[in-house]
Amino acid sequence: MSNVRSLFVKRPLEGRRLAISDIHGCSRTFKKLLSKVKLTKKDQLFLLGDLVNKGPNSDKVLNRVLKLRNQGYQIFITLGNHEQIILNSNLKSEGQRKRTLNGMNSLNLLKGKMVRKEYLQLFKSSYHFIETDQHYLVHAGFNSSKNPFEEKKSMLNTRDFKYKSELFHEKQILIGHTPTELDEIKERVKKEKRVICIDNGCVNRTEKNQGGLVCLNLDTKKIISKKYAEREQKKSFSILREAFL
Repeated sequence: MSNVRSLFVKRPLEGRRLAISDIHGCSRTFKKLLSKVKLTKKDQLFLLGDLVNKGPNSDKVLNRVLKLRNQGYQIFITLGNHEQIILNSNLKSEGQRKRTLNGMNSLNLLKGKMVRKEYLQLFKSSYHFIETDQHYLVHAGFNSSKNPFEEKKSMLNTRDFKYKSELFHEKQILIGHTPTELDEIKERVKKEKRVICIDNGCVNRTEKNQGGLVCLNLDTKKIISKKYAEREQKKSFSILREAFL
């Protein structure tokens, strides 16, 4: 299957099934959303990729995820295109890696010259898609013109995804990757659409009805959202950091 990593997750005996997508380095917003959700160890939390980049604190997002896992929380992650870029960068020269990560606002993921081992392991152990009894969860979507479960590129990058019942066994598909207005997310959830994007474009604060994180309860269809809550980085710090690169 072209090294596609997938996982079937059984419904929990107790607890909720929750999904969040495209955190993009917004660690404070993520923390506040989890507090609002009141996450417990009985819940299953699905993170649909792009935990990093764009926002100010990718490392803090990853550290929080690792800490929650170590504490016994059930966290399941699908790989996003931004994580894949970082995995690819680690195979390049030091100069190429720094240029790539500098352009992605992710130099805080480095330890010395390399991406931190704990972050690489987290990415490498993530899945291209996850299946439940009622859902497929994937970062971007599937290639519906071929066997959808074999082509990784579409899972990470597609924005042209068409649902075909015969391919997806009538299951609902949860995706991220494409920033979507909150009202549209709510409307698609209410109408029980076959494909629902839950990426509310957390860093897109100037876009209408975007600029937040969304948590969707997969069973009750309840949406809990949190607006962008990051503290702005001081410009002097950014200039100082760039001077030493």
